[in-house]
Amino acid sequence: MSIDTIDQNFDQLLSFIRHELRTPINAIIGYAEMIQEDLEDEGSPLAEDCNAVADGGRQLLGLVNQLSLADDTLETTAIAVKDCFTAVSLSMTPPIQAVITGVDTLLNNGLEETFTPDVEKIRTAAIALAHLTHHFDDLCTDFKGTLRAESTASTASTDTLAIAELAAPGQTNGETGVTGHLLVVDDNQTNLDLLERQLSRNGHQVTTCLTAKSALAQLEQNSFDIILLDLIMPETNGYEFLQFLKSHPKFQFIPVIMISALDDFQNIVQCIKVGAEDYLPKPFDPILLKARIDSSLERKRLRDKELLYTQQVETLSALLQQELDKGRQMQKNFLPPKLLSKPGWEFDAFFSPAKQLAGDFYDLFDLPEQTVGIVIADVCDKGVGAALFMGLFRSLIRIFSGQTLLDGLSVQARPNLIMEEDYDAQISHHRILEAIALANNYVAINHGDTGMFATIFFGVINLNTGKMSYVSGGHEPVFIVDVDHRIKHTLNSTGPAVGMLADLPFKIQEITLESGDCLLGYTDGIPEAKSITGEFFGAPRLQGVLSQPQTTAHAVVQSLTQAVTDHIGAAEQFDDITVVAVRRSGP
Repeated sequence: MSIDTIDQNFDQLLSFIRHELRTPINAIIGYAEMIQEDLEDEGSPLAEDCNAVADGGRQLLGLVNQLSLADDTLETTAIAVKDCFTAVSLSMTPPIQAVITGVDTLLNNGLEETFTPDVEKIRTAAIALAHLTHHFDDLCTDFKGTLRAESTASTASTDTLAIAELAAPGQTNGETGVTGHLLVVDDNQTNLDLLERQLSRNGHQVTTCLTAKSALAQLEQNSFDIILLDLIMPETNGYEFLQFLKSHPKFQFIPVIMISALDDFQNIVQCIKVGAEDYLPKPFDPILLKARIDSSLERKRLRDKELLYTQQVETLSALLQQELDKGRQMQKNFLPPKLLSKPGWEFDAFFSPAKQLAGDFYDLFDLPEQTVGIVIADVCDKGVGAALFMGLFRSLIRIFSGQTLLDGLSVQARPNLIMEEDYDAQISHHRILEAIALANNYVAINHGDTGMFATIFFGVINLNTGKMSYVSGGHEPVFIVDVDHRIKHTLNSTGPAVGMLADLPFKIQEITLESGDCLLGYTDGIPEAKSITGEFFGAPRLQGVLSQPQTTAHAVVQSLTQAVTDHIGAAEQFDDITVVAVRRSGP
């Protein structure tokens, strides 16, 4: 809404603007005062810097309180309102910057981390205030919406409004600022009457009690935003009642303002240490009373919002965790439910995701003609996206390699499978390994815009002869260790990573596993595992573990994973770790 369309309610508009500007200012003052109190209790020199931030907030509040049309304004117009607002906004710029500078001073001078969240909230409030001071039209739009809401609310009954006010204590009431439901506890009826009148004129709903006992009964039945508590009372005094409130889970977060004579200052200090929000001296100064109540209400409103946001975040986090747990369980279902068991052969594997969801996977599965398939793969990236593509790659390889007739599928991938001249495996192995080229084309053509790809080692072993045909798409070297624990073969890449571009060439190679030979495949989570000092596990350590005497596939896997775990130590696991070992134990 343009300012030209505002043709009435200028005083209310000024009041509304003052309130909107006060909201972040109250946050600045409120959090700065809380931090300052804590720093003073600790004797920290940063208390003075924090006080400077609070002073900046109070200076801003003073400027906002001056926001009004000059007495010599000849005509009340939207332009005059905007001119007034612009003048005050310009004068607010230096103190806003001073508050931000003060926040930076606190953060850069060794402030304890426990205070950092509240200091950041001061910065957020200052930035929000700076934004408001430059968006007069937006404030006018918000004001028009408020007028419509007030017009609608005026048709409601008095009882309905009272209930709504009680349920939403953080709302505003014109010029009076933030309002709430207050409980006043004092053994002097005159003091109660005086406080009730002063607070009611400021728009608050007030309940009064002469004793702590009657106050507790009210707290059990109603919800209050602030408690004003007299220190000197018969039976249970204010200090004792405060201790009870701050130790009770239902009442401990209700702000308590102690009311006392000036000569009770030391007792008030003790109350502040116990958890009182503030104090008011007797007799009550109306301006000071309003300032203290408004400040405490604003802080409570912020705390209530934080509590609500925290509860929402916790709820969403719990739901997200449930979904991640489901995803992790589904990923487990993608892995072989049990290791293969074949006469004359040993199979073992290890899988450890770095996060809830992994991009690594392995597969061991039966194929026709006394052959088995071995897959070790690592999808680029981490998290949900990698996990989804992990399932896709695994399914594609399973589906394509499990078919005996591929004529019904696209044959464009076949020319890019290159056989070595001495390749003498059965043609069915060629057909099976076409799964790599087919999976590559499928991902590149249908999901190329995601930029997701995987490094994959896919081998097909003839259990009778020990011959293995394989394709390695950009994967880590696979080692063949002989019976004397020497690395006799290193199987390097025979093609690029799978899924990057369509029609990429993949070369088939062949090797024979002799009796006692052990094939070891792994993902880069092994050599790139980091210690607490940032040192990589590295290929030399990996090869050193393989050179140690190991008599079974399980022993090889266990020895390697234990060495990596010891290397990582107290550091966080950076990447998924997958290991597969296949050993020919028979002739």
